[in-house]
Amino acid sequence: MLEVSDEKQAIEEILSDGTNRMILECIMKDAKSTSQICQECNIPTSTAYRKMQKLSDCRIIRKIGTINGAGKREILYKCNLFVLGRALK
Repeated sequence: MLEVSDEKQAIEEILSDGTNRMILECIMKDAKSTSQICQECNIPTSTAYRKMQKLSDCRIIRKIGTINGAGKREILYKCNLFVLGRALK
């Protein structure tokens, strides 16, 4: 687990990236799948997965497992406002 100062520094570094901010804005209100995020942010799937892994490692986003209409397992991503708020104090 990261120390509070290390966590804050990591979050500030992540937020300095425009693509990360675009992803966070996309999932601020509603949880979305990777394909939805790629379409809305106009980014390649590989970039989305790489960025979301980094966001997830810092607990800025959280993964939500669901079952879609076709009965398949789907992972949705949602912004974790609590961690963002705590880090930016």
